[in-house]
Amino acid sequence: MIQHRGERHGNAIRRRAASKGVERSRAPSSTLPVIARAKGSALWTVDGRKLTDFASGHCVANLGHGHTAFERRCRELLKGFPRNAYGLGTELEVQAMDALLRSMKGNPKAEKVLWAATGADGIHKAMMAALRFQPDRHIIVATRGGFHGKKGLAGDVSGNASDNPNVRWLSFPQADVEPRANYRKKLDRLAADHPGDIALFITEPYLGAAGSYHPPKWYHQMIQTWCNKHGIPFIFDEIQSCHGRTGNMYAYETYGVTPDLVALGKGLGNGEPVAAVAGRADILDALEPGDASDTFSGNPRACAAVLAALEIFKSEAIVRQAKARAVELRSMLDALKSHFAFIKAVRGEGMVYGIEVTNGAVANQCVLEAYLGNGKKGVHFIGPLAGNVLRVSPPLVINAKELDEAYRLLRDSWSRVDPTVDNSVS
Repeated sequence: MIQHRGERHGNAIRRRAASKGVERSRAPSSTLPVIARAKGSALWTVDGRKLTDFASGHCVANLGHGHTAFERRCRELLKGFPRNAYGLGTELEVQAMDALLRSMKGNPKAEKVLWAATGADGIHKAMMAALRFQPDRHIIVATRGGFHGKKGLAGDVSGNASDNPNVRWLSFPQADVEPRANYRKKLDRLAADHPGDIALFITEPYLGAAGSYHPPKWYHQMIQTWCNKHGIPFIFDEIQSCHGRTGNMYAYETYGVTPDLVALGKGLGNGEPVAAVAGRADILDALEPGDASDTFSGNPRACAAVLAALEIFKSEAIVRQAKARAVELRSMLDALKSHFAFIKAVRGEGMVYGIEVTNGAVANQCVLEAYLGNGKKGVHFIGPLAGNVLRVSPPLVINAKELDEAYRLLRDSWSRVDPTVDNSVS
C-alpha cells in the first residue's frame, strides 16, 4: 500500500481505497497522488501539495484541467439533453460528427464517424468493420510492440504475440532502425504468403507503451503504399496521439499519410469518456445495423465534449501554441539528459516524450522523487512505461513559466536519485 510521510489525508484515502477496491483496475503507480482539485497544468493534493501535471491522464487532458471556456461550452451544449440517448437521435450528435470530420479535412477518406465508449472499443469496432468489408479475407497484420487495448480484437494485436491464429506481425522501428528495404521485403513476404487474404493493417503512429519510439516518416508512408497496392484497409490508432500531441492536430498529418480508418480517443473529449473511428464510408457501412452499438457510444455528454474541445482548439489556436511549447519542452529534456548520467535517451516529438533511464528501479525513484519535489511542490508522472521509460505528456496549454518551474523541481529532486540501484534491489 502506498503511503507518504506527512500526507495524513491522502494516506487515509489510499488505505480506504485499498480495502474496498481492486488494485488491478488502476494503472500501476509508485506515488498515487490523491487529488482535491485541478486547474490548467496544476494538480493539488488533499494535503495541500501542488504538482505540475506531466501526464495529462495518459494524454487525455490536452486542454488542461478545468478549462473555463471548455467547461462553460459543455454546459451550454448539454442544456436540456438527457445524459444518455441510447436508441435516440440528437442534433448535438450530428454537430459533433460534422465538426470532427471537418477537423480532419487533411484526410479525404474521413467520410463517416463510428462512436465508441473507450479506445479499445474503438479499435475493436474499426477492425470488425474492416473484417466485414472484405469477409473473404481473414489475416490481420499489426506492428510489433503496439498497445491497442486489452479486450477483443484490440487485445489480439497488442504486444508481440497473439492467441489469435490470424494475426501476423511487422517489426516497428525502435532503438535500431533497419534499412527501409528490409521492412519492404517483410511486407512483400506477407503479401506473398497470404495472397488476397489480408483484411487489414493496424499500427500506432508511435509506440507509446513500449517506450516512446517514433519512426521515420517513410515507415508509415511505405506501409500505406503497400496497403493501397494490395487493397488492404490501413488503420491508424490515434487513441493517444490525436488532438495536437505530435505537433499537428492529428498524427497522420505529422507522418504524411491518409489512413482509411483513424481511431480517436483520450484527448478527443478532453477528459470525457469518448472514442470514435473516422474513415471511409464503404468500410464503416460494411457493419450491419446494431453490430457496433453499445449503451454509451455517442451519448450527449460525449458529443458535447468533442464539439466543445474542437471549438476551443480552433478559437484559441491550441496546436500553434503547443508547437512553441514543444521547442521549450525538448530543450528542457535535453538539459536534464546532459545533467544526469542515468538518463540514457530522450525520444519523442511535439508534446509527447519518453525519458529512458538505466533501469526500472531508477525509473521508480525518479517518479517518486519528482512527486516529493521540494516538499510543497512536485511534478507528477505516471509510473514508468516499458519498465524504465518516463512518459512526458503535459497538457498542451502548459506555459513557459510552468515548464521552467518543472525543470528546476526535476533537476533538484532527481539529484536525490541513487543511480547505482538496480532492479534486484528496488
